[in-house]
Order: sequence, then structure tokens, then C-alpha cells
Amino acid sequence: MFIQTEETPDPARLKFLPGRQVLAEGVLNLLDKTQAGASPLAERLFAIPEVSAVSLGSDSITVTKASGNWQLLKPAILGAIMEHFMSGVPVLRQGTEAERPSSSRPTEGNSDLVDRIRESLRQVIDPEIGYNIVDLGLVYDIAVEEGGVVRITMTTTTPGCPATNYLKSGAEESASNMPGVEFVDVKLTYEPRWTPEVMSPEAKAYLGIR
Repeated sequence: MFIQTEETPDPARLKFLPGRQVLAEGVLNLLDKTQAGASPLAERLFAIPEVSAVSLGSDSITVTKASGNWQLLKPAILGAIMEHFMSGVPVLRQGTEAERPSSSRPTEGNSDLVDRIRESLRQVIDPEIGYNIVDLGLVYDIAVEEGGVVRITMTTTTPGCPATNYLKSGAEESASNMPGVEFVDVKLTYEPRWTPEVMSPEAKAYLGIR
């Protein structure tokens, strides 16, 4: 089992990607050890003294540390995650539900935030093409849910793009810096596959595509 890690804008938080589904839907934020009973996986993580909070998403586990160095903490966290998935025990205990996503349709109050996030994402430049991810058509959807939770669905120009982690981290950081945003989940998809046809007229003109 290979578990990747991704930095977040908050140096006290680190995202772990186990390469498999964590939650079928929604997100579960466990803010301290007293809430760990909702998840056997969280219990393993909170058993590590330096862990202060855990957030479970569709394909990610974000851990917040109260103290310590990530280089020293990561082996223990990786071991706890691996032990959980190897055990076959469910992530959530029976009767526990994650916060379900709200409708992604803009409503009065979040449509403006969606627009501001989209504009902020234009600061994320694909290093191979030299143009922003919004006008390249790499951002498929931006959904704002209750509590300042933002979900971004995006792609890359090709599967296995070497800039994938850079682009995902850039999108997460740009959205996280917006006022009113408390949590950002960036989901990568290749359905549908990206094609140059989805680029904006400005991007096509920049790249000399007619």
C-alpha cells in the first residue's frame, strides 16, 4: 500500500492520500480525541500523542498536529493508516454519518464566493503550458457547502502529468486563502478527459490555437 502526502497552506496540517476510498461521501471533521469514537481509523490516529485533529474526506485523511516535526510524525501516522486499511475494519462505526454535501448549485450567499474562488484559481499557472488552470479548462466544478467547505473538481491535461501535485496544491492554497473558506477538498478526475476545445478564447489565442 502506497500512501502519498500533500502539504496544505497550514503548516500544522498534512494531507495523506491512501490511494483508495476513505468515505463514500461527505466529510467527517473530528476536532479532538473525544470525538475519535466515531471512527476506528481516527482512534488509531489520535493514539499518536501529537495528533490534535483529523478530517476524513472521500479519498484523503488530513491530520492536524499540536506539536512535533512532520518528519518524525509521518512514519507513525502512515503506519496507523496502513494498519487500519489492512485490518478490513470500516472507517466509520455503524450509525455514524459524515456531513453530506449540500447542493452544488450556487445560492444567494455562496455564488459570490464561488466567483471569487474561480478568480483566485486564475493565479495557479500550469508550469508546462504557462497559462492559468481556469482558462485552460482544468477546473470542472467549484462547490461551496455549509461551514465554509469548498470542493473543487479538476483535471490535468494528461493522466500522470508531472505537475499534478503542484496544481492540486496550488488550487487548494488559492481557495484556502479566500475569506469565508474553512476547508478545501480538491478532487482530481479524468472523466471527462481534457481536450484543447474546453479552453477559453483567451487561452486559445495565447497558445495560437484557432
